[in-house]
Amino acid sequence: MLPPNDVEDVLSCLPQALLRVGADLRVQWCEEGFAAKTGVALAPGRPLLEALEPGRSLDALERAIREQRAHSGHVITRALRQVRVQVKPTHTDGQAGAWLVVEPSGVDDEGAFSQAVREIARAVGESLEVDRVCSAAVVALVRCAQVRRAEVFLYEEDDATLKRMAVSDLEGLDAPQDAFDPSEDPYRQALALRQPQLGIQRGYGDAVGPVFAAVPLCAPRRTVGLLLIYKEQGASFSVRELEMWSAAASQLAVAVENARLLREAQAALRVREEFMSIASHELKTPLTPLKLGLYAMERRIAAGQPVALASVLKSKRQVDRLAGLVEDLLDASRLELGRLALDSSPLEVGQLVAEVVDHFRHAFERPFTVDVPHDGVWVLGDRDRLEQVLVNLLENAHKYSPAGAPIAVRVGRTAETARIQVQDHGIGIPGADQALVFQRFYRARNVSHRNFGGLGLGLFISHSIVKMHGGALALRSREGEGSTFMLDLPRMPAHEVRRLPRRVLVLDEDAHQEAAAERTLRAEGFEVFTVQSGAEALRKATHLPVDLIVLSTSATQSPVGSFLETFATLPRARPVPILLAGDERPWWAQENAALCRRPYRAEELLAGVRNVLTRELLRTPAPVEPELPLVTPA
Repeated sequence: MLPPNDVEDVLSCLPQALLRVGADLRVQWCEEGFAAKTGVALAPGRPLLEALEPGRSLDALERAIREQRAHSGHVITRALRQVRVQVKPTHTDGQAGAWLVVEPSGVDDEGAFSQAVREIARAVGESLEVDRVCSAAVVALVRCAQVRRAEVFLYEEDDATLKRMAVSDLEGLDAPQDAFDPSEDPYRQALALRQPQLGIQRGYGDAVGPVFAAVPLCAPRRTVGLLLIYKEQGASFSVRELEMWSAAASQLAVAVENARLLREAQAALRVREEFMSIASHELKTPLTPLKLGLYAMERRIAAGQPVALASVLKSKRQVDRLAGLVEDLLDASRLELGRLALDSSPLEVGQLVAEVVDHFRHAFERPFTVDVPHDGVWVLGDRDRLEQVLVNLLENAHKYSPAGAPIAVRVGRTAETARIQVQDHGIGIPGADQALVFQRFYRARNVSHRNFGGLGLGLFISHSIVKMHGGALALRSREGEGSTFMLDLPRMPAHEVRRLPRRVLVLDEDAHQEAAAERTLRAEGFEVFTVQSGAEALRKATHLPVDLIVLSTSATQSPVGSFLETFATLPRARPVPILLAGDERPWWAQENAALCRRPYRAEELLAGVRNVLTRELLRTPAPVEPELPLVTPA
């Protein structure tokens, strides 16, 4: 029997939707506005069960239709919406079936919502501790709303993992709800879309659990976590409910964010107070002797007496110390603001280490040893900043080591990195402090301000600079036995190193011959320095290694002596090979010294240079160091 023609107009005015099914639970008829009213898309001939989620409530509905009896209950659609269904059996025309009256369902209890929000607000007013705020929120939800369980998950402050912060009950850890995986739907969608999502909690095996809502905790600037709300078996959430709990979740997110900001502000105040105490002590330490020294010099000058050079040098050292402290503070500020820039270029690590250690040898009466591989180890880095890191490591090794104790510096390589090791035999670092010494203003417990000065910024700045280079700074230490700091930097690819120009130093007493050799070598891509450019130019060029020296055998003693004296004072990571230019080897040359004719012939000069450089490359390369377990920054 078909309904009257105008029945659709009447049904459109009602909030309920009408549906007829047969005994086989297939749809026989449904009104045109059925999907709009219920959110369930059905068509004549389609099975009713394919539009509904399995569960006890669906089983009860199915039995009522097949047994031809009246029924009223709630079911959940495939779209995870709860609807209320009334069953009216019918035997019209001798065909068994039922009329179904379907209407959206759910709890739209604004009173419960208001009470829950008040509970959360009271908890926030009493405490800004994150744990207490979250615990109060889940308890308020269960007490005030028609939910069975509530949980709060928050992002860890230092990474992107979610951690359960509060749960409303004390169910065992083997409960199905405890198998939380944020990468699964609907958690992932809720976090990505910043909108609440519904899901069905699976029970043990194939059993179906209750419906739950994953509500993101959205603060103004970021999503701080998830609020999970579980209903009783067979119940679901209305659209209005989700809107209300989303608003409550936003308030909870703001409370969590405020609690974290308060904690960060308190920590910053503690750091500030500690810094002011350390900085005032450290700045006062060099200022006091500097002021006294200047007063003494002022009195001597006023009395017409000479000022001792030692007094000037002492004052200069205190000024240098002040300048270093101020520069550390500036660097720390630049790092915090992201304004510390790098000026990177190809850099040979062995040469840099040799130069820095050479300065320390001249400044301190202490044995320093340097071990570098025969072949160069190249990185792409900011020379000044990496020198700053090395200086800091060597200063620490010197400061915390007893007088006369050796300090060893070694350059090596791992499979992908250049490694610099600085080893001392000083006081060492306690095990509990080793993962913290790279933090700003942190000083190990066995370091006193009275005996060892410093702001606690050196390792923080060094670690930050190394990290900006894509490297790592780690340590191995034992209290009372010393420390080894290890600096790893990404090595330049071999094909890029091969494209770097080789550096040749030419010494010839004849300016015309020297110029001819320079033109020939430059034309082949070599970088050439000559003695005519002066010793100062040679010194400025020492930040990169010299690969070869072309030395005239007929040069007089004066220019040779001048050159050798200058070159001998320059820090070198490894011996520099020499190509002799002349008709025969001089008496002072070794028997295997390479020789080329002079006046220079372009082809012979280039062949001699290439042969010497090739011979150097064929020497045994430095072994690759194995990866070792280290203590890295916390």
